[in-house]
Formats: sequence, C-alpha cells, structure tokens
Amino acid sequence: MKKILLSITVAFFALNSIANNITVTAATLSGQNVTTHTEIVNFTVGWENSWRTSINESNYDGAWIFVKFRRLTGTADWRHCTLTVANSVVGAGGIMTVQNDLKGAFINRNADGIGNVSFTGNQLVWNYGADGVADNETVEINVIGLEMVYIPTGAFQLGSGGSENYAFKTGATAVPYNVTSTAITFGATGTLLNTNGNGPTTGTLPAAYPTGYNAFWVMKYETTQQQYVDFLNHLDLARATTNNTPGIFTGTHPNLVAPQPERTVSTINSQRLAALADWSGLRPYSEMEFEKICRGANIPPVPNEYVWGSTTISPLASVTNTGLTNETVNLPTTANTTIGNIYGTLTRAGIFARATGSTRELSGSSYYGVMNMADNAIEICVNTVNATGLAFDGSINGDGYLNASGNTDIANWTNSLSYGWRGSTFNSGVTAARTSDRIQASLNDGGSIYNYIGIRLARTAQ
Repeated sequence: MKKILLSITVAFFALNSIANNITVTAATLSGQNVTTHTEIVNFTVGWENSWRTSINESNYDGAWIFVKFRRLTGTADWRHCTLTVANSVVGAGGIMTVQNDLKGAFINRNADGIGNVSFTGNQLVWNYGADGVADNETVEINVIGLEMVYIPTGAFQLGSGGSENYAFKTGATAVPYNVTSTAITFGATGTLLNTNGNGPTTGTLPAAYPTGYNAFWVMKYETTQQQYVDFLNHLDLARATTNNTPGIFTGTHPNLVAPQPERTVSTINSQRLAALADWSGLRPYSEMEFEKICRGANIPPVPNEYVWGSTTISPLASVTNTGLTNETVNLPTTANTTIGNIYGTLTRAGIFARATGSTRELSGSSYYGVMNMADNAIEICVNTVNATGLAFDGSINGDGYLNASGNTDIANWTNSLSYGWRGSTFNSGVTAARTSDRIQASLNDGGSIYNYIGIRLARTAQ
C-alpha cells in the first residue's frame, strides 16, 4: 500500500476576513487504486458572501480548487496534481466541474441564492501515476482554494462616451464600441474599433486574444499577502528567491510569514504575476476583460463612470484596526475606494464589502461583484496596444509548473511589453479609476517592481 502523509496546512486563504474568507478543511486521502494509480482526495470547502443569480448579472461566484503534492524525500518543491474528470463528487447544493486540462476544478452553487456556503463530502480523483508517483511512495499533499467570480458570455461595450483618456470608441465617433463577438477590426471609420491613440489603427485582432466576449473566471479579490507567501513557501528556495517581494515578509523560507495577511500584496511585477498564474493553473487577463468585469454585459455605460457604475466617488480617509484581519472603514462612512493618496497606503482586500446595507456604489464593486477593481493596487492587464500584447492567447491557462529559474515558460507571459495597467491605486488620481480610462494601458513595469502593483488572475471558462 502507498503510504500517504497528509498535510493539514491549507494555502490561499485569508484568515478571519469579513469579505475574503475561504477555507479548505477536513482533507483526507482514501481509496487508492493501484491498477489505475489513482487516489481520492476528500475535502470540505466554504466561503462567505457567496451568490448565484439567474437574472440581471446572471452569474455566480465559486472556488477554484487545485491540489499540490511533494515527495518527502529528495525535493522541497510542491508539484501540481493531475486530476481525472470521472468520479468527482460535490457536496449537497453544489456543482463541481473538473477542467479539461485536469489542473483543477470549480465548485459553485447549483441554484440561486446568497450568503455563506459550505460544501462537504467533496471528492476529487488524483491520477498520481500520471505525475510519476509510485504506488508505494510517501508524499504530502495540500488542497488549495481561491475565491473567483464567473463572468458570462455576452456582448458588452468598450468606452463610455465620456472624456476618459484614450478610451475605446467606435470609428470617428465618441460612441462606445459594442463587442458582439471575438472578431474585431481596428480603424477610425464606420463601426470599427478605434483605440483612440493608444493601440493599432488598422488590422484585425487575433482570434485567440481574450476580448471578454467569451466566458471566463476572475479572482473576486486582489491577491493578499497571505496568498502570496503561501505560494512562496510552496516553492523550493531558488524559485522562492526569484519571486520573493522585498521588505514585506519576515522569517525564513519555507516558513515566511505575512505581517498583514489580508492586506493586498504589493511590490510585484509582471514576471511575478505570471509565475503565480502559471503555478495556480490560472492566467493573466486583458484590458478588454477589465471593462467587461466592471461594466457587465449589455449594460449601457454612464459617461465617465467609475467601476461601480456611477460618477460618485468617496475616497477613504481612515480605517479602524489598521493592518489587522478586522480592518474596516472608519471615515468617511461612505468611503468606497482607496485613491488619490488620501489614506496613503494599501488596505485589506475587499475592505468595502460591508456586512449589511451595502450597495454596488458603497462597496466599490464591479457589476459582477468583483472587488477593488480600481483602487488599492493597480491592475496588471494584457494590453491591446502592441504586438506582444495582441499575441496573447487567452485559451492557455497555467500548467502548475515553473522552470528552474522560477519563471513561466508560456510565451509572452514574462515579457513586460505584453502588459499595461488599468484602474487606479491608493497613490494615484481619481480619473484612472474610471472604467474606460486607458491612460496607463501602454505602461508596463519593464521588469521593475513597485509598491502599488498587485495581482489579480483569471481563467478561461470551458
């Protein structure tokens, strides 16, 4: 029989958060089959403020679940578990969909509802033979969960018809451009997509580019310090050193500690974003997807609207319990964004999601319930500006592995020229928080790191 030692450490969750709290518990292994070289991974997963709706947004949140393993002799590197589609089981009230690339599964509600959820009795089948693990080998596993939001297929509009910098528009007009399929042609006449001085003026958008029309998943919150330090602690020392962020974490690898676990992680660049995406089985997302997330499908834009759908803004001035897991808004009570260097630093991810009485404007939420899209840390997005950005293939998700240098080998992912910035950050002006403002769409980190850049990831839906 194969001896399995189970690690009860659970990565990728933020502790005791009001709005950002996913836990994976009761993880066990059972049912080894030495003929098929498979093992059943049992676990419970739950999170707060879950929803599913079949009207208006017609979307839902969910948990991205993937499993890592490591041999207890010979390596300190955690490897990605290959799953099987057959014989997965989900707890009552849920749907579990193992992805076609076998890198993980999504769990979400099976019916309309809102509130906290807990799915028990879940089972995934690990094909350990496919990962080169022998029947009698001793390994350690870790089940990892991450909150995400499903963005459904549908037409949407780029640009608002307002005065935003370099906003997308239709031809020679100021009218927003309607994305009705993945086929897009650039130009300044007729019904073509006009990049308004920040992108190609002719040509056709490659079919593989993620325009936002097709369905995808995106992280509900920005990556936190705890999530990122868990990533580092699940790498070997060389790869962790490549991806570590200076001046944040204490302790020594593989026991690095996040001093403010629920605060959005910063001091990031596109290389580190790409590494985390690849290791997690996810991908970067595009600036077109940014506008879809914020505005929603078939929703007429409001000129100069912020990501919460109005032109009203209330910057945060102070918080209570600074830097702690229960950090909350203090003044003004209507605050819905950290912006303009008024508060002057990053906050807990999802801080504006009030426990009661919240609205989209008050919570600073996108149309689909995605938080902090235009404040706190800036969003690194695949650009629609240059050849490297336009060559990004949205059908490719991460495979769970990094190369010996700690980087991804996926084409264009580590090239900083593939990216730009969308949204705003705690130390920048309010205009960049407008959904359609593209003043930073052609900017990139150039390999440098900044204290206002964070991470949000996506995955193409199947």
